Amino acid sequence: MKTSHGSRSPAFESPEDAYHQFFRADSAKDAEGWAAVMSYPHVRVSARGTGLYFETPVEYAAGASWSAREATGWVRSVGVEPVRVHESADKVHLAGGWTRYNANDEPILRNRVTYILTRIDGSWGIQARFGTDSFREGEAVDASAPIDVVREHLNRLAAGDFDVAGSSVSHPLVDVGIGHVDRYRNHAQVVEGLAAAAGRPRSVLDVHTVQAGTRGAVVAATWEATDGARVQAVLLVGRPEGAWRIGGRSIVAP
Repeated sequence: MKTSHGSRSPAFESPEDAYHQFFRADSAKDAEGWAAVMSYPHVRVSARGTGLYFETPVEYAAGASWSAREATGWVRSVGVEPVRVHESADKVHLAGGWTRYNANDEPILRNRVTYILTRIDGSWGIQARFGTDSFREGEAVDASAPIDVVREHLNRLAAGDFDVAGSSVSHPLVDVGIGHVDRYRNHAQVVEGLAAAAGRPRSVLDVHTVQAGTRGAVVAATWEATDGARVQAVLLVGRPEGAWRIGGRSIVAP
């Protein structure tokens, strides 16, 4: 369930440095440069219920391809200005995203993504990406359902009802740490992982949407843990098969 990897190069002094280099390398179709922006293992989780996992930069670079995008007329991607949602010394949640452009500088696709950046051996990199993957500019979205799912999930954790809490997630559930990623592939693993996780809620203080599309949302939550610590998290919620379920989470603790 858990894998980890060591350092990477080059060094990025801030989360935003790594974020912006992600788009520069992508638009340049620089596979090795793109891979160097990540922390490993690296994972991309989609609200559509799909995901990508890369253990090493070599694996990431080998899988890089721009042909599908180029078939749509794509020539470059521009990142939206990122906003820090939560932060600690070695982990930051950045609300960002991108717009893809064609050769006439016309937008062809937009998306909103929350990037989980971690600092390993002094350098920042993108450990995970949580994609709403259903964003449309200017479209009104009712995000009450994913908020309700997250709130109920946290309340069940606070009550110690891990079985019911585990029923609100999809498989695999991705839990993003610093230099490691847990992937819980079935209900039994989810329940075991939730019961063993540090920072269990005692009382839920806040739940709100960070980014939302028609079929996916990134929800931010803050709670008081059983040890009294104040814990913050982002959770990716999607409905690939109709029901809203949590597909990924990342926690920032003191």
